[in-house]
Amino acid sequence: MISSHYRGNLMNSREPRKEKQKNSSDCSNHPETAKAKNPSLLKKVPKTLSDQEEATSETDSGSTSANGSRQTSPGNPILEEKNKLRRDLLKKRRDLSPSVSQEKSSLILKVLLSEKAFIDASSVALYFPVNGEVDTLEIFKKCIDLEKKVFFPKTRGSDLVFLRTKNVKELTPGAFAIPEPPEDAEPARSNELDLVLVPGVVFDLSGNRIGYGKGFYDRFLKDIPRRARFGLAYRFQVLKSVPSHETDAKAGRIITEDEAINCLGEKGD
Repeated sequence: MISSHYRGNLMNSREPRKEKQKNSSDCSNHPETAKAKNPSLLKKVPKTLSDQEEATSETDSGSTSANGSRQTSPGNPILEEKNKLRRDLLKKRRDLSPSVSQEKSSLILKVLLSEKAFIDASSVALYFPVNGEVDTLEIFKKCIDLEKKVFFPKTRGSDLVFLRTKNVKELTPGAFAIPEPPEDAEPARSNELDLVLVPGVVFDLSGNRIGYGKGFYDRFLKDIPRRARFGLAYRFQVLKSVPSHETDAKAGRIITEDEAINCLGEKGD
């Protein structure tokens, strides 16, 4: 059984603080949870989401620098619309009670378990849930029960690497206060990941995704086949359409508490 203190939504962000489901259809934890028992996981965590919203409100744009990081573009209408959607959906997600978010996460797990891509996967990449994101820790437990290899992300500079994790107790707060695997954990080999479960703030029916604005997953996912990219989201996070840029990595499928949304059309690429 996974220790209960790992279930609480950590009050942190996916950015450094210092930087201000039941039917398949074609488509085209809350801040006020109980205190974690492990104080080390909360040591560097912001008290509210305001730092996150400030950090991301100016960073997501249509251009990228030589090292792959996003460049700010004041007055960019696409950027401004993304930022507004991000703020609105972060607030809506933050307002979910812990019991409601956990109930929705359990339903998302049930939808995921029926997916052929999950059933067939030998290796699955997860994320550690923060800021009310869909809980992945029950998914982790199910993967271990099914003898699947599980990998969690670790930040290295402006990139993500995925390292094997056999027990969530191995995870410790990383650069952004998000629990990460130890540096000496086994890395995922090239083309080893059969399924990547992707967090996001907003998705649309075509698989476009708005994250926290730094492009970590966009850079990582460019080498992952789109059919292996599964976004996890509450249904209210999936809109008909959101602004996007050519550098944004799309999800191939989105798993919600109501349905699995196919974003590949008839091609299935």
